[in-house]
Amino acid sequence: WERNHELSLRLHESMCHACYLNALPDRVPAYTDMVISHADDFMDQVKCHHITMQTLASTGNFQKAFDKFFEVMKQLGEELSPNVDPSIIFPAMYATKNDLSKYSTKDLMNIPKMTDKRKQWAMTFMDSIIPCVFVISPLFLPTIANRMMSLSIRCGLTKESSFGLYAYCYCLGCMLQDIDEGYHWIKVTRLMLERFNATELCPKLKLVQYSFLIYMKEPLQSVTNVLFHCREDIMMVGDVEYAILSAHFHCQFAVLSGASLSNAEKECDSLSKEMVRLKQTQSILENASIHHMVLQLIGSDKDPFAIPGITYKDEDEVLDHLESSGNVVFANSIYIHRVVTACFFRRYEYAADMIEKYHSEVGKGSLVLSAVMYAFYEGLVAFRMARSRPNDEKKWLVKGESAIQRYETWTTHSEWNFENKYLLLEAESLFSQCNYDSAEKKYIASIESARRHKFIHEQGLALDLLASLYKFRGDSDKETECLEGAYGCYETWGAHGLLSHIRNE
Repeated sequence: WERNHELSLRLHESMCHACYLNALPDRVPAYTDMVISHADDFMDQVKCHHITMQTLASTGNFQKAFDKFFEVMKQLGEELSPNVDPSIIFPAMYATKNDLSKYSTKDLMNIPKMTDKRKQWAMTFMDSIIPCVFVISPLFLPTIANRMMSLSIRCGLTKESSFGLYAYCYCLGCMLQDIDEGYHWIKVTRLMLERFNATELCPKLKLVQYSFLIYMKEPLQSVTNVLFHCREDIMMVGDVEYAILSAHFHCQFAVLSGASLSNAEKECDSLSKEMVRLKQTQSILENASIHHMVLQLIGSDKDPFAIPGITYKDEDEVLDHLESSGNVVFANSIYIHRVVTACFFRRYEYAADMIEKYHSEVGKGSLVLSAVMYAFYEGLVAFRMARSRPNDEKKWLVKGESAIQRYETWTTHSEWNFENKYLLLEAESLFSQCNYDSAEKKYIASIESARRHKFIHEQGLALDLLASLYKFRGDSDKETECLEGAYGCYETWGAHGLLSHIRNE
């Protein structure tokens, strides 16, 4: 340290980074402490602070990572308030929207590069904290997006500006319901990276582009295929968190888009082992919840929570822990998986109970795929409950009609992804209004749309629900015909556990 301060600094930073990349979080503090104790100023420390924040996030210590983020941002002169105030956030979103409206794509690309080192690091920290924001405080994302875009426009572009623009695009869709403009600008993010020759970040950018917004416009099946290839590409550049996130999203997209459940089970199982090796504690539990849903559908008694280093014996224990610790975002993921599974197994009362526990104030407006799909299944359950719980009919009808309104809008953005769901919700609504002939036509249209757009699982679900209408009307021949059609769809999907259950029922 005395003879060659700069070399010692870089060596210790490299050791910090190596420990992080090799999933050795317990060894990181020894090297960061050494750097901090010998640093000439804060800028000598900043890289180690960044690695510390990443390490905390990768081990599931999201709140500590969040605290580190705010501490460093203050030191960098870009202090942010953790408070989420809609009266501030919405005007800021409109201000950013107005600022960007003054730029063509070419104008935006011609903004000079950022030269201020402190602001460059501020951009790096904001980019890195985004995954934590989705977990710990999703409503804080607009604050990050607005600050990143403000710095990029006022002080120059960095390679992280592309991720700030992506975050802004996502918020455009969630908060301002402007999916088309978000889709326009998200295509520009790649051009920003190309300007900096940051090819190592292209797989990461592709992951967030496709999993958080592009799927609202392009077929789910093609998006799922893109996510499959992202994982290996991201791991090759050493970004452990985003590589695991890519694999996690691929599993989720595959299941919710009706891909082979047998393949999904194998991938979930393989991913759990990879997460254990890389010590991705929080991600292991999220993957286990998806795995649990798949195992129920295929009829396996394998325990997805029998994972080395995991102390929870089942999903109920995980959920209790999440609720008691205030991690409602992940708790919501479990409620979503339970509602989806219950719909297929015809456990509508149980699904309704899960809907009552879902933290709607957190999930409201989210364009994460699981939340978008939740709106669909919540709507189906709501119309069922409106028919079976007359005392609560009004409450459930409001939920159902809200789902129809959202899917009507989303269908204008992607008929491929959302039309069959919108039609099925309309069919259930008409059934609840005793308009049986019109309901039948909507069911049939939904079945055909699901078939045409390759959602085999939702084709089976629509056939199953149409069978319920025929059963209600006493038409046993058509009921049997629809049930046989549903069984065929579920067989193709690989849902052997579901098939066994409904046949026994």
